[in-house]
Amino acid sequence: MKLPRHTLSPGTRPPRTRLLAFTLAETYIASVAFGYIMLAIIGMMLFGMWAFNISATKLTATAGCRQALNLMREQIRSASWVDVGNCLSGPTSFTLTGGTNAGNAVCVYPSTNLTSYSIFYLDTSTGTNNLMEYSYDSNSTTFAVSSQVVASYITNQQIFLVEDWTNNILTNTPQNNRVIAMTLQFSQWEFPIASVGSNSSGAMYDYYQLRTKVTRRCINESHP
Repeated sequence: MKLPRHTLSPGTRPPRTRLLAFTLAETYIASVAFGYIMLAIIGMMLFGMWAFNISATKLTATAGCRQALNLMREQIRSASWVDVGNCLSGPTSFTLTGGTNAGNAVCVYPSTNLTSYSIFYLDTSTGTNNLMEYSYDSNSTTFAVSSQVVASYITNQQIFLVEDWTNNILTNTPQNNRVIAMTLQFSQWEFPIASVGSNSSGAMYDYYQLRTKVTRRCINESHP
């Protein structure tokens, strides 16, 4: 197919085709605007990563607190008797406290059989200061012994305290109206994937505290 040709009069030139393009000023303004948009996007991404790290650390600490609270609360509530003491060199070194009935360990007896028990104690032999659970069951044919980490990064040494229902500290161990007060203070790395300085010793830490009180359901049962 042939396209129609424009008929030009003699001596005239064909019209020029106008080319559309940005001027130098328009190109500069567009480049600056694009740069600001990219900076805003990168800033939002960095803020999101920072908020994620903060939330992840707080959620991890909260999960550890809830795990420790739920595990210990259920065992103390259903226990036949609970003793507060100290473990200076592992769970087998558990000794009762005197005077203020405050210590870093609690021994829970699920029944009147004193050879079956669970001990929650602070283990300072590691750098994370773990709250451990040590269980011993003499009723098992193999004398089952188990140990697990309940919570980590604990800074306080006195965790358990014996009180009555009016928050008075008890000094008479065999009392039935005893309340076990627990305080856990945590110090955790605020940014798990970053550090301040040349090593992790300059990292930023955040602090948390969990406080709760638990008592036995069978308060009329005598000391075993």
